[in-house]
Amino acid sequence: MTISPQPSSAAHLYHNLVRISRSLRASGTGGLSAGSSSALWTIVNNPPLRLCDIADRESVAAPTMSRVVAGLENDGFVRRIVDPEDGRARLFSATPAGVELITDARSRKAQVLSAAIADLSDAERARVHEGLEILARALTTNRCTDTDSRARHNDEES
Repeated sequence: MTISPQPSSAAHLYHNLVRISRSLRASGTGGLSAGSSSALWTIVNNPPLRLCDIADRESVAAPTMSRVVAGLENDGFVRRIVDPEDGRARLFSATPAGVELITDARSRKAQVLSAAIADLSDAERARVHEGLEILARALTTNRCTDTDSRARHNDEES
């Protein structure tokens, strides 16, 4: 008799998150990448921000965020201004087009997600929103701060 091992709760959750991500990715091209969309959401909801603050909130390196923000700026979704407190620094805020893109959820992926949650009951929708907010907060506030832990984590992902 073979006993099938049961996946851990975290493994099951990860599998479902991958399925959701793949479904949304397959729903269409165009629009912003997930990273650009997330950065724009952060900028829209926390203006104005320095590049290092955006990178920190998004858990990426500053050079990576610099490329992301440059793309958002080139697309007309973000503008930069001189920081009035430090003339050497720049602050980023969303343009009206950037705000509209985030608040109106015009992207094909947002439409697919909206249609999927529309089929849920009000109680199910509330549970999904609450659970995802809790998970996102836990993942972003409990990041590794130890360089060795980060290196081990990156090695595990490879």
